[in-house]
Amino acid sequence: MPQFRHGKILPTTPFILVHPTLAAHYLIEGRVLVCLVRHGQTDWNLIKRLQGRENVPLNEEGRAQADAVSRLIDGIRKNGVSFTTVCTSPLSRAVDTANTISASLGLGKAIVVENLVERDYGSLSGLTQDERRKLFPGGERQAGNVETVPAAASRMLRAVDDMIEHSGRRTVIGVTHGGIINAVYSRLTQGELGTGKTLTVNCGVSCIAAGIGEPIPLAYNLQNEDAALYITKLLLCGADI
Repeated sequence: MPQFRHGKILPTTPFILVHPTLAAHYLIEGRVLVCLVRHGQTDWNLIKRLQGRENVPLNEEGRAQADAVSRLIDGIRKNGVSFTTVCTSPLSRAVDTANTISASLGLGKAIVVENLVERDYGSLSGLTQDERRKLFPGGERQAGNVETVPAAASRMLRAVDDMIEHSGRRTVIGVTHGGIINAVYSRLTQGELGTGKTLTVNCGVSCIAAGIGEPIPLAYNLQNEDAALYITKLLLCGADI
């Protein structure tokens, strides 16, 4: 199980927040299904070096994860879900993951959405857990130049609006980063999930219903067939996705 700063253990548990029947109802009302995918693994992920906006590439395992999630999403498409658009953070680890997914769906290159970029961790970025404990025992507050969780969450919600516009209000995939996914889920769940509570896994899938009022978090950190089953159930429950 992964560790957070100062040695705190955080779970990578998947969560179904809204039953597919109710989630489909939200989508039938006119909201858009937004699927947020964390990028594949990098070498910095392996050694828990805090990875903000540095352009760290996928490693071999990360490329394999991108291939696996692209096959998963293509399988969901074959079940009848129409993925028309793939968007991505500008960082290469996200771009490479997104383009692998987009190719599997027969789409062009993923659309870069600047607001999908990872949180700016300032002086903490690039440091291992031990280095952060030594240099900044007070964490983000002591570092002082870190993008706040509320600011990152607001930025992610702007990214969601951008993705919906790019997709023509159709089901859309956004490949992004763990820190900003956790920030927006912290906001949307009033702190029950996300920053300081849970971690996303590489190529985990989180689902949001957006486009009318405040976005509704549907599922968080779904992995492998759990993601395929949940999204396919939305279709079977009547959602036009």
